[in-house]
Amino acid sequence: MAGDQALGLRSRQKQERRASILACAKRLFEEQGIETTTMAGIAAELGVSTPTIFNYFGSRDELLLALILEGHERAVEANRSRPKRSHPRLSDDIAELLSGFSKYSLQIFSKPVWRYADSAAIRNPESEFVRRYSQIDRVLTNTIKTVLLDRPCETRRGGAYDADMLASVIYSHWNALYTALIKDDALSLEEHYSLLVPQIRELLDLIFDE
Repeated sequence: MAGDQALGLRSRQKQERRASILACAKRLFEEQGIETTTMAGIAAELGVSTPTIFNYFGSRDELLLALILEGHERAVEANRSRPKRSHPRLSDDIAELLSGFSKYSLQIFSKPVWRYADSAAIRNPESEFVRRYSQIDRVLTNTIKTVLLDRPCETRRGGAYDADMLASVIYSHWNALYTALIKDDALSLEEHYSLLVPQIRELLDLIFDE
């Protein structure tokens, strides 16, 4: 019993240390920029040794990736637990979902940090960072597919449609508009919505006869 308690205590301590490293890294990334933030700087902020930080995360990009993935997991879980969408039109359901993607993404990190993450993915296309970063694309595309399948609609040409393909098209369109948002510091989230929502409605109204 004592041994189990000791293991449980060590596990909690490790979880708490990991959480404190992530919280500190997120704050420094936002305050001074990722390229200025070092593992040694994070260690100094927390009053621990630099090797301690490396024991939890092998690099600054690993820290960034952990923050992004955990932030998206929370956002996806919040979407699952919300009441089922009940707009009169499927296009409005999807527009609301995509607007949420944009809002939650900017809650995870600011535009400069997202620009760094995207540029890191472009610089190292075969890296583990990119492989795991791409998980977000798959999860969000599947979330769109779930909403599509929750609201069966007749297509204008009649018959069924490929939900996987349509979800991928919708996600690609959202991603292009979101990339434009993070590239432009002057573009507000509200202005982004004013572009996103009518375009998604128009796209789906061309496909579905609601």
